[in-house]
Amino acid sequence: MLRLDRALEATLLGRPVAGVLSEEDGCALRGQRMLVTGAGGSVGAELCRQLAACGVARLTMMDHSEYALFRAEAEIRRLFPHVAVVTVLGDVTRRADVRVAMQMAQPQAVYHAAAYKHVTFAETAIVQALRVNALGALEVARAASAYDARCVLISSDKAAEPRGVMGATKRFAELIVLSTATTRFRPIVVRFGNILGSSGSVAEILLERAAAGLRLPVTDPDATRYFMTASEAVSLVVKTDLIARRPEIFWLDMGDPIRIGDLARRIADHAVTIGYRPGDIELIGLRAGEKLHEELTTQGLAMRRTAHPRIFSARQRPVSSAVVREALRQARRACASGDAQAALETLTALVDDFAPSDMARSHAAKSLTSSAAISAA
Repeated sequence: MLRLDRALEATLLGRPVAGVLSEEDGCALRGQRMLVTGAGGSVGAELCRQLAACGVARLTMMDHSEYALFRAEAEIRRLFPHVAVVTVLGDVTRRADVRVAMQMAQPQAVYHAAAYKHVTFAETAIVQALRVNALGALEVARAASAYDARCVLISSDKAAEPRGVMGATKRFAELIVLSTATTRFRPIVVRFGNILGSSGSVAEILLERAAAGLRLPVTDPDATRYFMTASEAVSLVVKTDLIARRPEIFWLDMGDPIRIGDLARRIADHAVTIGYRPGDIELIGLRAGEKLHEELTTQGLAMRRTAHPRIFSARQRPVSSAVVREALRQARRACASGDAQAALETLTALVDDFAPSDMARSHAAKSLTSSAAISAA
């Protein structure tokens, strides 16, 4: 298989790749107690690596995947043997699991990276995406508040004018986390785009198919996406945590968006130079929930510069706490009953620029019909 290294990352992105954390930043984090949810994922694992490299006193790693957590923990213990590592196999939607993680971590900061992220899966897993992405974020934020810990929600560019369920649930999560703010608790949201080469990403798929000599599937050559490496994104997330002073949304400068057609061609050209024979590009069309062009900010957000040139803050239009509380009540009811139709209606009512796809609507309607048939039986 073709492997991503720093040189190939720069080639695919069309720009240099560099982290931003300084020695001073590392000193600011040294000796702190950290909790990372979703620690086995692409972003979560990189968060663990960079926090461990800063010399944190205790790193608590939480994930629902036994295998992913096992691999991530083994790497941290091998690379950073002097860091105290604690693992918690648990689900962020289960209050008891989150409470155990907090008790073990006693965290000064919580980085919440656990989420369902695949756009097409979420279109037919509406209840599951709502439960994990939104209600899970609530459990983590409330627990972080109880421990007076800083809380950082890892969000997505797909939360801007979402066209898919995944993006709508991440926007819901943003509103939920910010609604938990108090005079003592300042949760923040960091929004960025695609991680180059992350599990299930377009780059990973194209790299695998190029190495196998297969045709390269492209939704639309003119579709554009923002890309960063995991190391870039995480270093900026940590930097944001260090400079944030109030509860708000931050977004990262990811450079210019990249045409998917250009990305596929760069991967094909690289594959040829090292002896592979990839197939031609195959146009497959945009899938349900996908947009032609991604944005990092809409929804009336006013962008402001911060102390770092690649980090911007976004003052959003206020959403009343009463509206968020009612949406949470509806979301809990939908998730408890497995009602995809109610889950979709909750998202549509709260996220005013969310336009569900035909696939999501169809799945929700079928779910409602199936539930009625079961009840009648």
